[in-house]
Amino acid sequence: MKSLAYSLIAALGLSAGAQAATFEGVVAGTATHTEYSEPGLISFDLDFASLGTTTLRYVVEAADFGSLSFNALLINRIGLGGVGVTGYRVDIGAGLFASVGTAYREFSESYASVDFNGSSAVVDFGMPEFYDVRLGDPKGYAGNVNWSITGLNAGDVLNISVTAVPEPEGLAMLLAGLGAVAAFARRRRSAA
Repeated sequence: MKSLAYSLIAALGLSAGAQAATFEGVVAGTATHTEYSEPGLISFDLDFASLGTTTLRYVVEAADFGSLSFNALLINRIGLGGVGVTGYRVDIGAGLFASVGTAYREFSESYASVDFNGSSAVVDFGMPEFYDVRLGDPKGYAGNVNWSITGLNAGDVLNISVTAVPEPEGLAMLLAGLGAVAAFARRRRSAA
């Protein structure tokens, strides 16, 4: 009887430490993803080779926590080509941001401002960032603080979407280029 009780206690102890969220895959986007999550923490690197949104899917496995910690390293590969990013937008499909920790800019070696409201957070650099950005504390540096997600239950699907926001000049050039292509196509149709 004692061995049965000990086995039951051991099984309960092991299940309490179960993975809080399991990575299911990249739902959309072209950024390269590397996963580092562990119990109670969602952690990943996203390597952006182009502007856009990448969405990652997690399934919440255990609801025995008050909140889930979150951090990420956002790698700006497009910055090597001279394209700066003026910020990132992070949206979660379930739960809410209970708090946002730090957002650190590698290029200027400074912290960025973060505005959050419910399930969205916007990281604003104020000027283009050409290198990596740390959301929370993915590298374990003093002074950095992880973000916190709350309101999750076992079985919830948590989609995390990260969007690289281009610098205004880059966006203006992109829109001008699209306008030129449209004008050229229109001339071609009217000439035919």
